[in-house]
Amino acid sequence: MSQPTGVHRFPRAHIDPIVDPATALSLFRRALAVPRRHETIIVLLDDRRCGFSIVTVDGTDEPDHVLGAVECFTHPPLVENGLDALLVATDRTADGGTDPGDADRWFEMCDLTDQAGVELVEWFVFGRTISCPRDLVGAPPRWRGLDARSA
Repeated sequence: MSQPTGVHRFPRAHIDPIVDPATALSLFRRALAVPRRHETIIVLLDDRRCGFSIVTVDGTDEPDHVLGAVECFTHPPLVENGLDALLVATDRTADGGTDPGDADRWFEMCDLTDQAGVELVEWFVFGRTISCPRDLVGAPPRWRGLDARSA
């Protein structure tokens, strides 16, 4: 049975690839703490872009804390065990959202993940609105699209 337009089914671990921002945002919205607080959520993806773990890092109340959270997932044992890509979301609801240094943080996170052989697919910042620091730097989207399921 097909889903109504605009409705995204919760992706199942190891089964459903996360191939677009709407699906990722659906997952993150369900994972955010209630009541909302400073946190960073990281979804670990395999080479088919199927999620296999969701990790929440509480207390990421300083903008640079996201760098330490991402760095934790760039160590060889994780990569050797199937980690291929990351999706990241930072909740800054209390502060309003995007920070002027987020463009630099995007580049730093990309450097960290690239050196480990992992792709940073997207970083969402939840605040008054939802933003993607990748857009701040004019970098192209990294979503594989629906035809990537067979890739």
